[in-house]
Amino acid sequence: MGIPDLGALGKRAVLVEWQTFPDQSVDPRFADRLAHELQALGVQVDDDLFFICRSGSRSLAAAKAMASAGYRACHNVSEGFEGPLDDDRHRGSLSGWKATGLPWLQG
Repeated sequence: MGIPDLGALGKRAVLVEWQTFPDQSVDPRFADRLAHELQALGVQVDDDLFFICRSGSRSLAAAKAMASAGYRACHNVSEGFEGPLDDDRHRGSLSGWKATGLPWLQG
């Protein structure tokens, strides 16, 4: 697993899980937990927020939840970090943050 490396932008990824492990249920406190982290960083409700997960679907749901919580500039990285499955059912080679060659760190 990896995460986007935003160091060149003077930023860092804020890691808050949308779904809990191991049962994969949506965390009902997600929006509150993320809002708390964002407030601690001085993020305002009009600041751009980009959401990313492995393939782009969970992050879309998370972006919608934060938009419903009042954040006005929520964006989903639609192909996610690793993108869709290839013909061999592997991720990370067709598209997504990593395959596109954007900077990332081993997580």
